[in-house]
Parts: sequence; structure tokens; C-alpha cells
Amino acid sequence: MGHKKYTIKDIAERAGLGVGTVSRVLNNNPNVKDSTRDRVLKITRELNYIPNGSARMLVTRNRSHKTVGLLISAIENQFFYELFKAIHDRLKLDDYKAMIFDTEDEFETAVNQIVEQQMAGMMVFGDCPLSDRSSLLLKSHRIPFLYVDYYGGDINFVRFNNYRGGQLAADYLIDKGCRKVILFGESLASLQQKDRFRGFADRVIERKIPLRHSEVSRANYCDTYDLSRTLMGDPELDGIFYFCDEMAYGGIQARNDTGASVAIVGYDDIFPSKFLNLTTINQSSKKLGSEAGSAILNLIENRDRETPPLQRLFEPTLMNRGS
Repeated sequence: MGHKKYTIKDIAERAGLGVGTVSRVLNNNPNVKDSTRDRVLKITRELNYIPNGSARMLVTRNRSHKTVGLLISAIENQFFYELFKAIHDRLKLDDYKAMIFDTEDEFETAVNQIVEQQMAGMMVFGDCPLSDRSSLLLKSHRIPFLYVDYYGGDINFVRFNNYRGGQLAADYLIDKGCRKVILFGESLASLQQKDRFRGFADRVIERKIPLRHSEVSRANYCDTYDLSRTLMGDPELDGIFYFCDEMAYGGIQARNDTGASVAIVGYDDIFPSKFLNLTTINQSSKKLGSEAGSAILNLIENRDRETPPLQRLFEPTLMNRGS
């Protein structure tokens, strides 16, 4: 005998609420009291309710159930393209596929779509934590999710140690004899940038080196060249630590054009860096992607078990190319 397929009306009757209120909860509308939301989601779990939108997806259910959603707010850095390729390759080994959502801050809309299609799991990239409402919605539908390159107390994540990467960058510039260094980052500092620059600053203190350092930022990678060229007009400046390789490329060109004697170190070690002889901090996109793929598959397999948060941390390395 088949199981009864419950409707929004059934949930509304059990909760003592109107159908419109239940609909707002299921669509992650923020204009609902937390107590009401919790009551509705509790009932959906008890009834194993699946949104009606999923019925429209029956013809592709097998595809959806073997699909992992990848959420990122903006794809600007080549590192993510390399990372997505590695994730795709790992998931493919188990006959899973990946679907990328370039959300531009519309995370809740993307989460609703992933729930509606009953995807197998979800990954969130960078410094963009989910809202409590989105997290509860995913959990109520037994869709595990994993953070990549982000961390927190009781969440699932895989990441590289950005703090350690900052220490390695400091060691490189200190060993090059630098005494005045710029930390060049994005204007909206991410958790990753903060950790890297904090690691750098702490390392300078730890080694008791009289090295002066300060931060500058730019919102647009295209501005990196012009600002780097201006900074290199300071005859005392002898080192720059760039938040990422794509920013460092502008610094390499500025140094070539000005003839400045400035040591440069980037971060990520994306594909072009070895051809530009850029010294950089390697956080292998291939390793991170492969481990992220394995982690989400592990979470999918164990979705019905009570397990501690899955948390994996990897150490970066310095790629010394003499820049």
C-alpha cells in the first residue's frame, strides 16, 4: 500500500494555521514568526512532506536525486573554476552531477529550488553563511549541506588553513629581507582575507622582526595595477602580499613597468601563476575539490544517522618562484 501524499492543506490543518501562512514558511518567506515556522517545519518532518513542486520534477527525479547544488554569490576568481572542475570529477566517480547556482546574494531562492527539486546535497562556497531559516529548511527535508572554504562551530566544512597561509607569506617576505610591506586585499574583507592577514601580522610579531606593514584594498581587480604602480613609487616599499593571485598579476605587471625592487607573494596558485613565476601560497583546488566531493557524498550516505559535524582542515604550502 502506498503512503499518503500530504498537501499544504493537511499541514495547515494540523498546525491550526491558514494555507497562506504554511505556504510562506515553505517558501522561506522572512515575514513569519519563528515559533510558527518551527511548528510548520516540525510537522513537515513528521509527515515526510515534499513540496508540490517536486511532483513536477518526477520525470527527472533520478537526476535530481543524484545532483548536488553548488551555491556561490559571485564567480570572479579563476580558483573557483578550477575548484568546480575538481568537484565535478569527484562526484562523477559516483555517478553524481553538480549544478551551479551563481546566486548574487539570492541564496534563499536557490535553497528553495534545491529543496523543490529534492537534490541530494548542497555545497556553499566562500564567506556566505546560510540564514537560520535556510538551514532549517534543508534539514527538515534531509538535504545535507557542506561549507567549502568557510568554517564555524557545529557546521560541516572542508577548507584550507588561511591563517597558516598568511604565516607562510610573512616568512617568505621576512626571509627576503623586507622591512616595509603592503597587505593588498579586497575592500569587502572576507573571513578568508582576515585570516590570511591576521596570520601574516602575528607571524611578524612572533619572529620579532622590525617590519612595518599596512593594508590597502580595492573593490575591483582591474584597479590593482594602477594602485600597485602608485604604491611602488615609495622607495621604502620592498614587499607586497596580495590576497589572491589575480590581484598579484597586476602587481607583477606594475613592477615590470616601473622597475621597482619589490618582492611579491600571491595566494591560491592558480594555473597561470607558474608561467608568471609568481611566488604564491598553494591551496590545491584539486585536493579541496576532491575532498569536498568525498565529504558531501559521505554526508548524503549518512543523512539518516546522528553524526558529529564533518570538519576537515588542510595545510597550504609556499610555492617559491623567486618573485
